[in-house]
Amino acid sequence: MLTRDAYDILGVAKTATDAEIKKAYRKLARKYHPDVNPNNPEAETKFKEISAAYDILSNPEKRQEYDSVGPNAYYARPEAARDFEAAHGFHDFSDLFRDFFTGAQAPRGPLRGEDLTVALKVDFLEAVRGGKRTFSLEKEEVCGTCQGSGWEQGGTTCAGCGGRGSVEKKVDNVRIMVTCPQCQGSGRTGQKVCRRCGGRGATLGRESLEVVIPPGVDQGTRLRLHGKGNPGFNGGPPGDLFIILGVRPHPLFTRKGKDIYLKTTVSLFDAVLGGQITVPTLDKPVLLKIPPGTQNAQRFRLKGKGVKSGGGNGDQFVEVTVAIPKDLNPQARALFQDLKDLVPREGGAGP
Repeated sequence: MLTRDAYDILGVAKTATDAEIKKAYRKLARKYHPDVNPNNPEAETKFKEISAAYDILSNPEKRQEYDSVGPNAYYARPEAARDFEAAHGFHDFSDLFRDFFTGAQAPRGPLRGEDLTVALKVDFLEAVRGGKRTFSLEKEEVCGTCQGSGWEQGGTTCAGCGGRGSVEKKVDNVRIMVTCPQCQGSGRTGQKVCRRCGGRGATLGRESLEVVIPPGVDQGTRLRLHGKGNPGFNGGPPGDLFIILGVRPHPLFTRKGKDIYLKTTVSLFDAVLGGQITVPTLDKPVLLKIPPGTQNAQRFRLKGKGVKSGGGNGDQFVEVTVAIPKDLNPQARALFQDLKDLVPREGGAGP
């Protein structure tokens, strides 16, 4: 039970996103974790409160109930207040509401782990050619102390439910299964909440993962690693990990779909007389023939030299810039002047 508002405990607004709630929880959990604050009852109490608030706000159904039914259903109240309510006909249906909305802890069965999303930067050529990448990821892992149960070892089988964690309850002649009030769904009594995970059954850890990058991926490509998300609970399967790729720019190449674009320069003499130059491609340098009379910004195509992936290869386009000579000596300037007088003018004014 909580003693104050869950949003205030985590220090987030009621409009906070799931990511903002998770970030706030992780920051506070690191600060007040019992392993970081040994023999500190105040920190331990704070950690349990943080974990309880996160347990509500990280679960969409619990959060919806918390926002709609009201936070008072989760607040701890003195025994005298509950006795007064019972004596005057006011009954606390908060546990029943929670069972309807979220299900009891034990009877709800296996819960699949949460899916995770991470951004990963790759080099331009790595995205084009494909390969393998190893990276480290902070994620939840099953608590090694309680093995995911949320409880410390010990205790005895609950007499109220016989260890099932749930009991039958009659509401308006309808029998439903609800969380056992004696053991809170654990099936055992006399247990203590796990100090390491605060009863969540999971702790933060770091895992080294390897992802295969298929050839031809591009900016924003989403890859999926099955079973590499957060762990499941009550025997449920883990979630998946989604990797959103970002591609670093290349100093020479740009890309549009499967086609590759490159800008290079040619000498004035090769542009006028023709020749050949060496240009880089994704695989290796190749010779490009420059025909006589090549114009500035003219584009040439190298067929099949683009990105190789399923459904055919792209092309590489080479745009040339004609380099104009500078700092001519007098003899060279005279030769260019003679050449100017010999070459017919194009596009000039009429007579």
